[in-house]
Amino acid sequence: MKYEVIIAGASFAGLSVASKLKCKTLLIDRYDIGSHQISACGTQTKTMEMIGCQSSILQSFNTIAIHIQDQIIDIALAEPFCTIDYKKFCELLNMQNNAEFVQANIIDCKDNVVITSRGDFTANLIVDATGWEAKVISSLHKDYFDINMLSCGIETEIEYADDKLRFFLDKKLHKNGVGWLFPAGKKARFGVGSYKGKTKLLPNLKKLLDKYNLKAGKIHGGYFCYCLKKPIVKNIFVVGCAAGQTLPLTGEGIRRSVHFGLICGKLIQKILDKKIS
Repeated sequence: MKYEVIIAGASFAGLSVASKLKCKTLLIDRYDIGSHQISACGTQTKTMEMIGCQSSILQSFNTIAIHIQDQIIDIALAEPFCTIDYKKFCELLNMQNNAEFVQANIIDCKDNVVITSRGDFTANLIVDATGWEAKVISSLHKDYFDINMLSCGIETEIEYADDKLRFFLDKKLHKNGVGWLFPAGKKARFGVGSYKGKTKLLPNLKKLLDKYNLKAGKIHGGYFCYCLKKPIVKNIFVVGCAAGQTLPLTGEGIRRSVHFGLICGKLIQKILDKKIS
């Protein structure tokens, strides 16, 4: 089937791109929209307000607490930060586009054709917003993806209340990474991340939870890419984690995925309107 634009990936970046398009657009994702949270879902409050998704905010913060061994250092944030309900956020942002949605796995991409488990789809302009795997662009350029440029994090969301964002920089907890506590209303997101991309993080998460006499619930998480890559290759735009736009130290990707997703969508619409080449 022929479209003007195909967007692979229907999360923060992909939905931001789609919100700026006024054309025949197809969104493809292997999961239903809003059903597959892998991030801690924390970002600047003004980012949510800018895109009209502020009702997805669960809790807001003006202070961050840094735990360094036996010290706790409180730092006032330059901008209020918030945690969000991922499913509600995706639903709100998805309401801002007229795209069709297909739940499918991306198998390959050849020229203008995206090959999926649900059939082949064609467009002159393609957006890869598939996260660290960069599924579309990697099928055409095998050297685009570098496994050595990945960090990894896991997280559990459990009953706990707090009024500060907390980061744990303690070698006893994690030699090559960081721990965090992101309150989200009646629950809190406890997580640990490795800057070396190590995936065996459950013992480190348990150490963090032991500090609070808590036990892990359901675990989610994944990789994120922190090495900036080419954002455009021929007719394929790459945005969000797929383009390595995640901040390397904090792992924050939402604000940048939204920011660059909106820019990408505006540029594509200008191309379609023949205002730029």
